Amino acid sequence: MGKRLIIGVLFAFAAIAFTFFSAEEQTVPVTGRSQRVALSDEQQQALGLQVYDQTLQQESGLVISSGEQLEQVRRVAERVAKVGSEYKPDFEWDFTLLKRDEANAFCLPGGKIVVYTGLLDVARTDAELATVVGHEVAHAIAEHGAERLFREQLTSSAVTAAAGAFADDPARFSQVAGLLGAGAQVGLTLPWGRKQESESDRIGLVMMARAGYDPAAAITFWQRMDKAAGPRTTPEYLATHPSGETRIRQIRAWLPEVRREARLPADET
Repeated sequence: MGKRLIIGVLFAFAAIAFTFFSAEEQTVPVTGRSQRVALSDEQQQALGLQVYDQTLQQESGLVISSGEQLEQVRRVAERVAKVGSEYKPDFEWDFTLLKRDEANAFCLPGGKIVVYTGLLDVARTDAELATVVGHEVAHAIAEHGAERLFREQLTSSAVTAAAGAFADDPARFSQVAGLLGAGAQVGLTLPWGRKQESESDRIGLVMMARAGYDPAAAITFWQRMDKAAGPRTTPEYLATHPSGETRIRQIRAWLPEVRREARLPADET
């Protein structure tokens, strides 16, 4: 068992090294973080458009086609996406408002954004809505979806390679693969996901500030969002997103630098 585990670990390192170094390295806008992704910009746009079209077909009865709420979403999203286009000029941005009570929004690879009407009950001003739109635009220009796919491939390759040392024992192979997969989820995948969410918060502040919205509105938005969500039952280390408390603390720390980058007066709050 011990020798096999050592062999499995060596297999895992080899799989990680091969997958990691076969992908092209690039830099995340604003933060300057180095990353590797699994899809080209063209592939991301094609995938995002496919999922977007499927979503609109499946939710066709919920699409808001007119009214003040749609005008607000378009007004804010167009301003923020214009800033995002400076980083990703080839992305074709589009925005849809769906009649759902959930306070949520999402952005697909390539720049397709969907906002739920429930979000507008929490984001009560254009600036607060820009907090969310900026966050979603940030996910797109930082290519988080393509990076997440790459990391999933990396983790899957490592788990399979490590468990491969027990390939002649199907029961043990399944047991080891399951344990390694669970460990990778808690120790790698979830922390990676939370870091992406925090990075999108950081980039989103710059996006909204450069679009002309006060980034301090992000604090009031997340305070209201945290209150609306109620007590958190899942420990943060098992969650896909940082807690509201964590987000607010990070945003407060980032605001001075964001203001400098967006050339806003330092005394604005």
